[in-house]
Amino acid sequence: MSLSDWHLAVKLADQPLAPKSILRLPETELGEYSLGSYSISFLKQLIAGKLQESVPDPELIDLIYCGRKLKDDQTLDFYGIQPGSTVHVLRKSWPEPDQKPGLPSNCPR
Repeated sequence: MSLSDWHLAVKLADQPLAPKSILRLPETELGEYSLGSYSISFLKQLIAGKLQESVPDPELIDLIYCGRKLKDDQTLDFYGIQPGSTVHVLRKSWPEPDQKPGLPSNCPR
């Protein structure tokens, strides 16, 4: 398979009926390094660039492949991700800031 055929299918986990997006990985300089050596954090940046409306910040997503959460410092090769594989995107949920309820007007202060 040539380098130009390197693509992944990206699926937003919270939108199960939405179609997959195809993400073509940018080619490297010949002999520089293989596309499989791309880090997961770089892949997150590519996904955020492609799906800007759904994924505005790569730090706010987790990637899942074959049921495993992918770690940012690992590579595509480490997880055995091949051209044509599907990677699922999960949005991280952030806790709501603590809100102190206001005291009712009839409570002593």
